[in-house]
Amino acid sequence: MRKSVILAGLLLMAAGTVAAQDYPTIETAPAFMYIRYSPGGGSQDFNCFGGGGTIAYNLNAWLGVAADLGGCKLTGLADGLSGKSFTYVFGPRLTLRNHSKFTPFFEVNFGGAYLSLTDNFECDAVHRQGVPCNENASANAFAMTVGGGFDYKLTRKISLRPVQAEYLYTRFGNNFLNNASQNNFRLKSGIVINWGGGSN
Repeated sequence: MRKSVILAGLLLMAAGTVAAQDYPTIETAPAFMYIRYSPGGGSQDFNCFGGGGTIAYNLNAWLGVAADLGGCKLTGLADGLSGKSFTYVFGPRLTLRNHSKFTPFFEVNFGGAYLSLTDNFECDAVHRQGVPCNENASANAFAMTVGGGFDYKLTRKISLRPVQAEYLYTRFGNNFLNNASQNNFRLKSGIVINWGGGSN
């Protein structure tokens, strides 16, 4: 009986600590973004360097919803090719808040990805004729990210986000890339600006 009372008391103390935890209502996070695209089917992988941002609304101290947008320029393509990519995904975020400066988080997002490729040799020939050159090939596809990262609190309003690493799944189909689906990697790093505040 005595052990049960002590255990119940400890659980109430832990719950009280979580309940008293402050958290921001909104988090905005501009960031550098890197994607390693893996087309599969024997095609060479290529990189994408750029930036983007995330805006998250926290429902309570541990659960929120986030919208993630980002664009980048493709590198490592075959000679004469250039391209760009844009990702737009949304989903729930689980944040493990504590009284330290480190705050880990995990999230799953769903949305889309846009990819475009341009044949610069062909564009040069078209430009010489005085005609604007449009993108040679572009496509939108389903996209999903699974991953997480951590924030390091500098002040009540500002945190660093040293790393956010994610598995990025895209499904561009055989008509655009060699495989119907692609297993990619995405890495982000930046700062977090906290707005508002509340306690759970």
